[in-house]
Amino acid sequence: MFKSVNLLRLNHGQDVIKELDRYCKRKGITSAIILGIIGSLEYIKFGLPPKDGSFGYSYDEYKGNVSILSGQGTLSTYNRKKFFHVHVVASDPLKPGYMIGGHVEEAVAWATVEITIGELPYQLTRIKDKETGLTAVKTT
Repeated sequence: MFKSVNLLRLNHGQDVIKELDRYCKRKGITSAIILGIIGSLEYIKFGLPPKDGSFGYSYDEYKGNVSILSGQGTLSTYNRKKFFHVHVVASDPLKPGYMIGGHVEEAVAWATVEITIGELPYQLTRIKDKETGLTAVKTT
């Protein structure tokens, strides 16, 4: 199913999306499923769909060490440019039961972040959804 499976480990202070992009560029990966993300973050910015049903995103930032409980996503292309679509769920160890999660706009590793990447043998692409105005992965 996968052309290759890769593991990227990030260290304190590294930008998750930038390093993921740099790694995939170095390995020549343009199409992938982000199979899993675990680790800890010191900062994360989520893109949130509007709650009122209107178009466009709002943003929510969280500063403080959190543990990533789960993360997944895709690497595809949109208008011939690389496009990462990544979501995570995280918890705050100082606030038991408190969860945050959503679409990752930016994130910075705290202790470490481990990302498992399944490279696909075909190219995933995105198209613009006419109803929402957002991009969506094209079904294979």
